[in-house]
Order: sequence, then C-alpha cells, then structure tokens
Amino acid sequence: MSGSKLTRRALLARSAVTAVVGVAGAGCSTLLGGGEAETDVFTRWLPAPTAVTNTDHYRFDYYDLATLGAQREHLGGEPTVFERTWEPVGLAWDDATAVVTVGSVDVVTAEFDRDGAVSDLEAAGYDRAGEYKGYVRYRNGETGTVFALTDGTLLVASVDRFAADAVAPTERLETVVGAATGDVDRYAEANEDIRAVVEELGRATLVSARTLEESDAAGPRSGRFENLVAEGTRSVVDGERVAEKWVYVYERPRDVDTAALEAYVQASDNSSAEVDQPFVAVDDISYTTEGRKGIITGTRDAGEYYDDA
Repeated sequence: MSGSKLTRRALLARSAVTAVVGVAGAGCSTLLGGGEAETDVFTRWLPAPTAVTNTDHYRFDYYDLATLGAQREHLGGEPTVFERTWEPVGLAWDDATAVVTVGSVDVVTAEFDRDGAVSDLEAAGYDRAGEYKGYVRYRNGETGTVFALTDGTLLVASVDRFAADAVAPTERLETVVGAATGDVDRYAEANEDIRAVVEELGRATLVSARTLEESDAAGPRSGRFENLVAEGTRSVVDGERVAEKWVYVYERPRDVDTAALEAYVQASDNSSAEVDQPFVAVDDISYTTEGRKGIITGTRDAGEYYDDA
C-alpha cells in the first residue's frame, strides 16, 4: 500500500478524523467469499471518479460494524472511534451495521430514530437544507458539514480543507446517493482496475482500496511499485484470529514483482519509528500471483487489533 496508507492501523486512525462509509454486515462465515452480490453492500455507494468533481482517483473504506460487534470479546478494545464519524447524532457504534467512506463522504447504515437524529442536529446548529432522492439534508452554516438522512441510513460530508479546489459537501453527497440509485456510473463498473481489486478482496470485516497514478518514487520502503495501478486490503475477524490480505494490481501480468513485495514486507516489518509497520505481528505471510495481481496474505491475533487504535 502506498506509504502504508491502507494498513489496518491507518484505517482505524483515518476513521477518527474523517468520515466512513459503510453498509450491512453478516456472520464471519459469509465474509470469506467475494461475488458481486456480497460486495454490492459497499460498491453500490462508490461513484466512478469521472463522476466526482476534481477527482481522478480516490480511496474507499468499508467497515462491517455488525461483525466487529459480534466479535468484540476477542478484540483488544472497542472501536468507539467510529462514533466521531456521525457526531452530533447520538448513536452508539454497535447500533450501526456498517460504515463506508467514499473520499470525504461517509455512509452509515444503522438502526436509529430519525426524529431523534434530527433533534440532535438541530441542537448542534444544523438547519434543514432541502431534500434529495428521499434524503433530508441538514447543514451546519459554521462548519459547512452536511448530513443526509433517510430511514436506516445517514450520510455525512464535511468540507475538505486540504483540497486545493474543494467540492461543496452537498454536491459530493448527491454524487454518492446517485451512485446508490443507479443514476451515476459506479467505480467498480467503470474502472477495471478497482474491479480487479474488489473481486479479489470480496466482502470482509474491513475492506479498503483505491486506484493510483503512476509513481515516481517506487521502492520497498514506500510501498509503491512500478506499473502499479490499484491496491487494496482486507481483514476478516473470526474469533481469536484475523486473516489479512493485501492486493496489488499492475498494468500487465509481466509487471507483477513478487521480489519487490517481499522487500516491502521486510522493510516495513521492523521497529523503526520512521516508517509504518503494516506487517508487524502478522504471521504466516505468503505471496502469490494471479494474472496481473500480486497478493500477500497472513494472520494476526485479534486481541491486539484495537490495542493501539
């Protein structure tokens, strides 16, 4: 992953400061497979980059909170950090079934009282800002953050203060909703590179992926490789163990470089504070290739999963 940005630790850290987009979860036995029907719980919310203003590539994250809730006794802590995603709405993390992040938009699927959520927003300074495709919008004039609510689903979009030419949160929300309703082209249907990643990862407890620009800084420590066009990772929490998978998609099968992947693992599996350590505590690491994909798999103890979140 580019600069290790797609590691499990990075996913959890990101959820603390940005939005999350997610949908539905089931028992762990259903999470090991792929299939379009299973991955639709998150791919349906992902617009093609061509439909997103000022974006050529973006990353998405999917968190199956229902499974995390069912597995909490095996984890090293509770992921209450997710509750920051939908503040000020008073919703406990284990009342949500999933979160999907689409760039800076978060989609939350949960059981919640819609009138209560509206009261929470109004008390925090949000004003009603119209409706869109069945979603009622509320906007905070001071922060620019916009919520969109319907039964069982809420979306959150904040102002992207790091973007050189930021897109209004309302516009980004409408694009994500448009993907879900089929009115906007979807990422995995329009882009064969992200589709290859999603098909390999399938649905899991945590899934993250993105397409990439060609890198000028390929090297084992950076996690960037020549002719790499997409990358992704997944975690399946199942009892006391977590099964991990990292997928790298290259332009052509001959570009896949297993030796470079092994060097990346060795460079990042260390105690240096200067680099992220995505493979620390990962056991049984193995490498495979399939067409134009390079794949790394391994396992870790579930008990340390949230100990540093």
